[in-house]
Amino acid sequence: MESVASHIARLPGVETREYRPGELLHPAERLRQLHICIRKGAVGLHVAVGRATDAILEVFGPGWLLSPPLWESKPTPETRHAAALLPTTTLEVGADAFGRQLAADPSLAAAVASWHAHQYALVLDHLAMVALRDPSRRVPETLLLLLERLDGALGSAANARLDVSQQLIAAFANLSRQTTNKQLRRLARAGFVGLERGVVYVREPGRLRELAAGRVPAR
Repeated sequence: MESVASHIARLPGVETREYRPGELLHPAERLRQLHICIRKGAVGLHVAVGRATDAILEVFGPGWLLSPPLWESKPTPETRHAAALLPTTTLEVGADAFGRQLAADPSLAAAVASWHAHQYALVLDHLAMVALRDPSRRVPETLLLLLERLDGALGSAANARLDVSQQLIAAFANLSRQTTNKQLRRLARAGFVGLERGVVYVREPGRLRELAAGRVPAR
């Protein structure tokens, strides 16, 4: 992850950009001409769903490399856009220039291929989470996936912090805000998480992982 970001930071023509929470990165037409590496913060891939609030298809955190095919919505007619979820810094380089660098630098090409494979596995994890019908399992799994994307918090350290709103959690879990709030309060009563405005403290990720897997019940 850091290897790819370090490579990209040294490329000729790379641009560092800062985004405020809620700010759109670029129109889709421009995004399809760029490779974007997230140095810090987080970006959400949104899709319009009729008149309803946009759904979040994916959340990208530090180290993610966003490539032009990501913004293609065919064969579906959905409109996709990317917006910063947190104060976010990106490295951005034109697709043509990036392609030439990959051809000229085998070590960069290998690192990018490896990271793309890892990102694909994370996307599959998200799809598996959405397939969970029980909200009492889907919400814990959502918190774990967001931790992985935003902080790389894969261990069992207590009080891992997620600076995300319940609205974002609901959108990523593909659940209603009311259902998500109910499940978060249930988790808080059982001691799995602590809740503050705009913050979720995952007190024991290991226990939450057991709950998400259905191996222990939430009391």
